[in-house]
Amino acid sequence: MNRLPLVSPIDRALFLKAQPYLDGVSSRVLTALASFSEERLYSAGELLSEPGEPIDRICFLGQGKIEMLPPAGARLPPRIIGAPGVIGWAHHFARSGRPPGARAATEALCLEISTRDFGQILEDHFSLTLRMTRSTIEQIRLSLGRLKDRRPPEPGYPKNVLRDTPVQLNLVERLARLREAPFFDDCSLGVIAELVRRESLEQFAPGESIWDANDAAEHMAIVLDGEFRSAGNFGECEIGPGAQMGAWDVVGDGTHAESWVATCPSRALSIPRNLLIDLLEDHFDFAELYLKKASRYLISCWGL
Repeated sequence: MNRLPLVSPIDRALFLKAQPYLDGVSSRVLTALASFSEERLYSAGELLSEPGEPIDRICFLGQGKIEMLPPAGARLPPRIIGAPGVIGWAHHFARSGRPPGARAATEALCLEISTRDFGQILEDHFSLTLRMTRSTIEQIRLSLGRLKDRRPPEPGYPKNVLRDTPVQLNLVERLARLREAPFFDDCSLGVIAELVRRESLEQFAPGESIWDANDAAEHMAIVLDGEFRSAGNFGECEIGPGAQMGAWDVVGDGTHAESWVATCPSRALSIPRNLLIDLLEDHFDFAELYLKKASRYLISCWGL
């Protein structure tokens, strides 16, 4: 690995501007990222990291190709990332305990930034947090489109909290049901309380849609009881109590990627898009949690 001759912050910012994962990020934020970055040139066959090694930097690839090395015991086909691309981001955000390694498949030019510095810039600039979240969501949609019916299952309430839900729920009961949903586990009580103040309980008859593909993504939802089915862009999928619908859509491109239809009498807790995005901006710990959930789902789509 060679350290390249130091280039100007403007050159580094232009390098980052060409990265699709940073598309739309302001010049001011790109300049901040560039000021903490280093240029690296890897020879073909040179390791960037060993499988299972903790991720300490995000690598933006400007030229060449990087081969991802699966962790021990994982039976996965070779995965090559070509320029422009980024290495380490998903497993870092997911707080993955078994990240893959990386090796230069050809001579590769990277601009690297430590995860500590990257995290601080994320916290200081919500526009970067939102852009990285949307980039992750875009990769989820691409992956689901390839997987179709082999998509990873959407988790629901753990078995130890599966129980009959009262017909009428007071504020405390609604808070508890949201907090028990896997999508919101580890979420702070303050954020859950904000969600509960604005969420609404909706009922659906068999065959009734909560929304259709390409509808404006104005809400996400948590299934309270019953079951929903999707049969569309991403194959057929059934989900039950505790599973989420539309969580990626509301922070994504603003439209729903697939339809969801109740297959039996069902209820769902609906959360407005604008509330969710406001909470992401106002509570960095919640934004980190959301990005962690999205990254973990993306990694499961990759089979890791």
